[in-house]
Amino acid sequence: MKRFLAILILILLSLPFIFNVFSYKNGELSGFVDKREKPIFSFKGFDELKYQNDLEKYAQQKVPFSNIFTRLSNEIKYRVFRYSDVQYVEVGKGNYLYMDSYVRSYLGLDYQGEDKINAAVEKLAQVRDSLKTKGIDLIFMIAPGKGTYYPEFLADRFAKQKPTTTNYETYSKAFYKHNIHYLDFNAWMLSLKDTVEYRLFSNTSVHWGQYACYLALDSLTHYLNSMYDITLPTIKIKNIDISNKMYGSDDDVEKLMNILSNIPDQPMPRLQVEVNTKNKDKLKVLTMGDSYFFGLADLGFMNYVFRDSEFWYYFKEVRREAYEYMFVWEYDDVKKEIEKNQVLLILFTEGNLHTTPEEFCDQLYYLYCMDKNYEKELEWHTKKFKSQIEKNYDWKEEVKKKAVKQNKTLEQAINDDAEYMAKEYLKDKF
Repeated sequence: MKRFLAILILILLSLPFIFNVFSYKNGELSGFVDKREKPIFSFKGFDELKYQNDLEKYAQQKVPFSNIFTRLSNEIKYRVFRYSDVQYVEVGKGNYLYMDSYVRSYLGLDYQGEDKINAAVEKLAQVRDSLKTKGIDLIFMIAPGKGTYYPEFLADRFAKQKPTTTNYETYSKAFYKHNIHYLDFNAWMLSLKDTVEYRLFSNTSVHWGQYACYLALDSLTHYLNSMYDITLPTIKIKNIDISNKMYGSDDDVEKLMNILSNIPDQPMPRLQVEVNTKNKDKLKVLTMGDSYFFGLADLGFMNYVFRDSEFWYYFKEVRREAYEYMFVWEYDDVKKEIEKNQVLLILFTEGNLHTTPEEFCDQLYYLYCMDKNYEKELEWHTKKFKSQIEKNYDWKEEVKKKAVKQNKTLEQAINDDAEYMAKEYLKDKF
């Protein structure tokens, strides 16, 4: 027995070494994974325990079978206890999955208040007026939220709660009050729920499906055709297949859960489309907003319907191709980039109305309705130089050496260099 136990202990102790030698791969986790680089040692970081914590997180990435054990744990929680402790995921009835922001927005649990929302829309109206003098129209578009579209499948603890006033309701009233061009696809698609031929949401996704994106893009182009008396390229459906095989983002929440087995999927429509661009008009459209845009992009929003267009993801990433990007703050003149377009389209889903429209309104209001502020400019240009350091190998290597020499973390050293460059750039401008 002693020999057996001794051999067993030796085998267990040797497993990490064996797995690392043979580079065992146990399946990458989906969703956001905070991949860490090996931290640079500094006495300051060591003294503040930051170095040790970062090293521990780095080492955890190398533990063999860690992903399998993560999936097994998540599988048991979902199958046995019908819940997920994956951040932001809510498990509903009948294999329906939600993100918690859409549940909260439907119930009004994230309500920001009438005064705060009206103040944000008043700023947006002033931006609208400034853009109008330059021949640019501003349009706000709200995409549907899954909590509002499928409340009947919410877990019992939510289903028993009565919805209160929501950000969506108050924003809608404020848009009409200030005559903002407003496309409410949330209300429209909800009105189609009992009559629409194909499903607009998958049971295991948070984003709208292909057919919902088609309806939205078709409606948007007709709206702009009427607004400008033009004829834009049109997307037509060649064929629709109904399939249980999920496509694109149709099972994105399920992927976030990182479980072992597949959750049964309700059949979703798969579209084959064609785009008619012959003798059609062009319209330069800059879109700003959240991830609901990507479904439109996959149908040809950027490449065919609105050619040579850009999407500014959360006013941070500039997407010319849907999955290739630079940062907005890398532009020398952001206003100039906005003003290359005939339309500024702001797109959000109701699950993001508790924060992001207000942030967008503030940034646009600063650009168009306020004098330049040193602190804001410093913040903006510091981000710009940080991006340049990250992209320039030689520069980043020099900063690494400086971090070691000055006993700083790499993150702090990059920030200090970027801030110094930003101050130098702004020295003669204020």
